[in-house]
Amino acid sequence: MEETRKKIIDAATEVFSEYGFFRAPTHLVAMRAGVSKGLIFWYFKDKDELILEVARKALPAEVISSCLEKDIAGKDLLRCIAESYISKYTDPKMRNLLLHSLSASSHYEPLAELLRKTCGELLQRATIKVFGELNTKNIVKMRVLLGALMCYSINKPRELSEKEYIEEVLSLIYESSNK
Repeated sequence: MEETRKKIIDAATEVFSEYGFFRAPTHLVAMRAGVSKGLIFWYFKDKDELILEVARKALPAEVISSCLEKDIAGKDLLRCIAESYISKYTDPKMRNLLLHSLSASSHYEPLAELLRKTCGELLQRATIKVFGELNTKNIVKMRVLLGALMCYSINKPRELSEKEYIEEVLSLIYESSNK
């Protein structure tokens, strides 16, 4: 049973990446998963539930969470988030789903709530682990990190390697707080 659910999620990931969440036909998800459309709704009560499952995987929350679970802090935690983020969004499907999620969040409240959790409580936990205290300046630094990583993922600069880019961003964000 779990294998069928995974096949549906994988197919939905592919289809939503191509068509967006709301233009993607459910019958195409079923076809690519090799299941009936009715079976999709056995596992997911409606298309919204399937959208949220895929969007949850597409957002950077799992990147931040997995780095927070490691026994690291400070610049090492920033590096973990940066490297994991870039690795995740090197996959064109994940990158497309991130963009679809960001776009849809302005008019689809359940996605907006997922983003608020990522940019709210999860980012606050990371901020404390990186900088030792939660204040406006440190929260902004963490948001700057996510913005810089998203820009890199969408349009990689030709003049910098991934490693150089990460080191420059970390230097700007982390070392500026130690001056």
